[in-house]
Amino acid sequence: KMGVKNSAKGTDMPAPDPNALSRKMEKSRPPCGHYQRNCSIVSPCCGLVFGCRICHDDAPVLPPPFLLVDGQVDYLAAAGMAGAGAASSSAVAASATPGNPPALFHRSASLPPHFSEEESHHEIDRFLIKEIVCRECFTRQSSKTNNCVSCGIQFGTYHCSKCNLWMSADEEPYHCLKCGFCRVGGRENFTHCEDCGMCIDALLFEDHNCKSGKYMSNCPVCQEDLFSSRMASHEMPCGHAIHWHCFRELTSHDTRCPVCKKTAETHDQMEQTWNAMAMGIALQPVPADMARVVDILCNDCEGKTVNQRWHFLGVQCQRCTSFNTTVERTVLVGQEAADFLGPASDISAHAQWATGGADQNVLTALMGGGAAGLPSTSGEDMDTQALNQSVAAEVMGIMNRSNQPFPHLDEGDEMDQS
Repeated sequence: KMGVKNSAKGTDMPAPDPNALSRKMEKSRPPCGHYQRNCSIVSPCCGLVFGCRICHDDAPVLPPPFLLVDGQVDYLAAAGMAGAGAASSSAVAASATPGNPPALFHRSASLPPHFSEEESHHEIDRFLIKEIVCRECFTRQSSKTNNCVSCGIQFGTYHCSKCNLWMSADEEPYHCLKCGFCRVGGRENFTHCEDCGMCIDALLFEDHNCKSGKYMSNCPVCQEDLFSSRMASHEMPCGHAIHWHCFRELTSHDTRCPVCKKTAETHDQMEQTWNAMAMGIALQPVPADMARVVDILCNDCEGKTVNQRWHFLGVQCQRCTSFNTTVERTVLVGQEAADFLGPASDISAHAQWATGGADQNVLTALMGGGAAGLPSTSGEDMDTQALNQSVAAEVMGIMNRSNQPFPHLDEGDEMDQS
């Protein structure tokens, strides 16, 4: 190896490694599993090395962004070192001479062990990234390249110089000029909608519910920005957008849109559940002392219906058959309500209608046995309490089965990987 001769002792010393600092920063960065690439980014805000912008934004602790003092970067203040702030700025300025510019103290690790008390969490601007570090030879270089200037290794199969993105081509990434960043899924499979401001699945583009600024909002469940999110999105029948994984989690316990409270699934998807609920209500009349006459407002069709029979399972809208209703006013209660509504036998026709579209498991349970496991009985020998419990269990089972996520995604099923 080439060396530098020490004139005082007459011995050769190893030449300094020009990449020692970048090597140390690369070795000390958090592991990255988001992209397949051979380079790491140098964050323009805090000067640390990260595998990608997501690693930077997910870091639990970050030093404050660099401070500019008289147009110069105050590295001491940003690093939180002793005497940082005004004192450090004065010291740096004092060391400057007309022929000797102020000394700059670069970070020596990706995660400095000491931070100032004013630690902050900030997000990186992907478009401001100027430098990267090669993971093979640790050369620090410009970000506007896909091959190392030193060892020649390719950083990524796909490279976008606008988004400073390097990744595998397996997910068919492409840059959408109108969105302003890269997406995945194949350019030929998506069409950009000017009104929605989003790339829409080409197969759904002609029939999609076009709404201006629909995706320029946060997910109503996790509050993450939908437009730049890396997760798939879904449009509910009401027109509001939501992350697909948030929608699946939501429908496991609620079938209403978190924003407008309309049913988050189509009428056809909810029909079986509503029929089962109507059947359970018809076959389990409320006792006279618990009877109520109520006025309701339907959250789906926004219609108001008066003098309806209240039930603990819900009150069905007579216009659209939805059970997504709200009791606006209680008109009568108790025996007075029971006399107004009439005897429970008057709803036998409604029960017969409801059983027409209900789940056969409920019918089997009601008839005394089968899948529900009830013993075959008849007339007065039937255990009413056991029957009621079985009906309620089966109705809830149908509701849960009906609320399972569906195997398809709507037009917002693209992901942003930039």
